Formats: sequence, structure tokens, C-alpha cells
Amino acid sequence: MMAVPTLKKINIGNDGVISFRECGAGTPVVILHGLGGRSESWIPQYKALSDRYRVIGWDAPGYNESSEMAEMEPTLSDYVNIVKQFIDSLGLDYFHLVGHSVGTCLSAGFHKLYPEQLISLTLAEAVIGNGRSSKVDQDKAIMARASDFEELGIVGVARKKTPNSLSPNADPKAIETAVEFATKVKVPGHLKLAQALIRGNIFDFIAPLNCPGLIIAGSDDRSAPAEFVEQIADAYPGIDYQIIDGIGHQIAFEKPEIFVKLLRNHIDKAEDFGKATK
Repeated sequence: MMAVPTLKKINIGNDGVISFRECGAGTPVVILHGLGGRSESWIPQYKALSDRYRVIGWDAPGYNESSEMAEMEPTLSDYVNIVKQFIDSLGLDYFHLVGHSVGTCLSAGFHKLYPEQLISLTLAEAVIGNGRSSKVDQDKAIMARASDFEELGIVGVARKKTPNSLSPNADPKAIETAVEFATKVKVPGHLKLAQALIRGNIFDFIAPLNCPGLIIAGSDDRSAPAEFVEQIADAYPGIDYQIIDGIGHQIAFEKPEIFVKLLRNHIDKAEDFGKATK
């Protein structure tokens, strides 16, 4: 297995820092992780794509060595602004954008605001958010998540919650790997991003596709059920909608080779089409 790329850091202005990993050369592919992810989630993608692409996995604010969001209650739009600052700091003009889970909300937001910069868009296990729920229900969800960490601790939450995010038929080794990965979460950053998702709604960020799009669901995903992902797909006429059978919400740990193949085919086609039309 490929070693995880070295963690790097870049100043994005206003004393903000984003940590990230990268490998390969060529057109950039930027990957935005989900609530339980980090830049080291994407070893299969670094390995499979770096022969043709510069693969960049970011750490959201409050994850790994990325600085915390300055706001006490940042919104999804605030995170999209940080994505833009990160992209600009790296000097990227034109790239492929991939998001997983809450990263799909940020990717959708970036596509809406800066469509001219994207060669392709991939939304893996897209989540809607709880923004249409009542403020009372949102508050309860936010408090429940924080209470879990207070009562169970990081390891306890990882052991209790993570197995439910995988398929009921997941390989025990995949479950073990996912649980171990979850024990290294940085709670403050995680809770801020979770709160933004609970307050947010991906449909606020949806705009007509300006580039080839791919959206992927997991057949056993309880965080982003396929029928909800299909609703998001319907809001993007022309998007390629795919379901990976037998995986839950941990697309980085369950059958990663299928996601890699779908992603590779999608960005290769978009890349070649873009070059052909120039």
C-alpha cells in the first residue's frame, strides 16, 4: 500500500492555515473530506490518480493542522469561503473538485460561486443537512453530538458510532480501520463543521451544472440514503448518478477500488473533453 503523502501547510491569509496532502503532477484534483474524514482518508485516490493528476486532499478548518474557524458558529458558506482562500493560496485556476459527505455541500457551494474554475464536479455520498428542520430540532441535534463526546470520550464515540456508518455486511477489517481512524478526530473542529451542516441545506448551493458532474450513493448508507442522494441528483439535470452496492457512508474504507474507478473514469473524460475543446 502507498504511504500517505506528507502533511503540508499553507497560509491562506488573516493568520489562517490549512493543512493538506498532495502527490503527483498535472491537472489538480482537490478532494474535500466529510465530517469523519481528513486528508489522509484518500490513499487509494492518491495512488490511483497521481500518474496523471496532482491530487490534493485538504483538511477542513479544525482538522489535523488546519487552524480553527474564527466564528463561534460558522456556516457552510463560511467554509466555502475558506475553500476559495485555500484554492487561491495554492494558485489553482482550473481543477477537478471532489467532495464527500459534508464536503459535497462545500463543493456544491464552490461550484455555484466559481463555476468557471471547475473542470468537473464529483459529489460522493452527498448529504442534505438539517437546515429545513426547526431551530429546536437543530439545537437538539447539535447538543446530542456534543454530549456524546462529553459522556463517552473520543474513543467511546468512535467505537459506538463508527460501525453504524458502514454497511451491515462490511468487512471486519474495514470496520476496525474506520474505528481506529475516528479515534484521532479533533473534537472542536468536528463539532463546528457538524453544527454548520445541521444548520445548512445543500439545496441552497445547487446551481445548473457548468461542468461534467458525477454523484455517487452507497446502497447501505444511513447518513446519505440513496433516495436522498437521488433527490440531489434530480436537482442537477445531466449529472451522472451512480450507486455503489454494499457500502455505507465510509466510501474511503469500503470497496474503495469501486469509487476510485468511477472517479477516474469521470475525471479522465472531463479532462480529455476539456483539452479537445480548447
